[in-house]
Amino acid sequence: MSAPKRSFRRLRGTLTNGEMKDWLVDCIGLLCIPGVGRTRYRRLVTAFGSPSNALSASVSELEQVKGMSRTIASAIKDEYDGPEARALASKIIQLGWAALRLEDAEYPQSLRSTHDAPPLLFRLGEATPPDEKMIAIVGTRKPSEKGRLFASKLGTTLARSGITVVSGMAEGIDSAAHNGALEGGGKTIAVLGSALDVIYPATNKGLSERIKMQGTIYSEYLPGTRPDRAFFPERNRIISGLSQGVVVIEAGKKSGALITASHALEQGRELFAVPGSPHDNMSEGTNELIRKGARLTTSPDDIFDELPTLRGEVAARKFIQLPDMTDNEKKLTTLFAAGPMQVDQLSRAAELPVAQLMELLLALELKGVVRELSGKRFVLVEEYA
Repeated sequence: MSAPKRSFRRLRGTLTNGEMKDWLVDCIGLLCIPGVGRTRYRRLVTAFGSPSNALSASVSELEQVKGMSRTIASAIKDEYDGPEARALASKIIQLGWAALRLEDAEYPQSLRSTHDAPPLLFRLGEATPPDEKMIAIVGTRKPSEKGRLFASKLGTTLARSGITVVSGMAEGIDSAAHNGALEGGGKTIAVLGSALDVIYPATNKGLSERIKMQGTIYSEYLPGTRPDRAFFPERNRIISGLSQGVVVIEAGKKSGALITASHALEQGRELFAVPGSPHDNMSEGTNELIRKGARLTTSPDDIFDELPTLRGEVAARKFIQLPDMTDNEKKLTTLFAAGPMQVDQLSRAAELPVAQLMELLLALELKGVVRELSGKRFVLVEEYA
């Protein structure tokens, strides 16, 4: 069934609520037709001026568009599902997502310039200003402790230099980079390989809430879309497309981070890689990137040397007063002077049974004084260190 013909303003601006819902219905309906996809969608909208006009065009008119076969043109006329598209549009509005068109002023400018930008992008949190300085940090989901700490500290330093840290909110390096940026008092952007209402991994629900308050979460997927293996490579092109450069920390030969690196090169972004031991499987991918020309990176200065326009005045570190604590909690915080400590080490040093120690650590986590690392290791949050 054909959609009713409508004409929308194509200026960069804000649609009324009614226009937005109508546009969403047409956009979703066109994108969901088998065989259309992102590229044909853009060609159709360019040719006809709007999703609505494309849906209303005849089969012969549709066939005149590059890449449109009679089969796909016929599918546009026969397989448009208006009720389903309206239900999804209503859900998006109900959830409070910002739905961004390529021509909208709030669509990230750096991403818009890429050849495969999402025609429809959903957002929670702050809009991304056109002049935003952004660096992506990506890597393995199972990093070493050194890799995790490097990602966290790099995220913190970049954030304090006024740079927004972009990543995919996966476990491991991604989460460490996001947390580092948040602890540095800066902004961070997460790009999901699922819908905005399906947080993956579920253990990052708390992190996603913090990012919404202090940054942005983007996704191109419709409500209810669960993570799929094919979605993460697609997601990675958005991570690199948003950023001026991509830093890869610990990546094996088949790591998804290498897909992000490939997208970065295709998009003309700067590529950075942190070297590792030749005997470490998690460094095979990063070392290979360096051999192929990625900038060897051991500190933020390597990024600023390659991208001097990103260098900004580092914000003064904010030391904040410790919250009210019991005597045992205060005693416990003094044991972190040398850095992260494992639970058994803490138990011996504090002369406390593990059960009592875990209660104290939980209380300190809730007060925001310590955070847990992998392997039952704990560390002071940097502002208190």
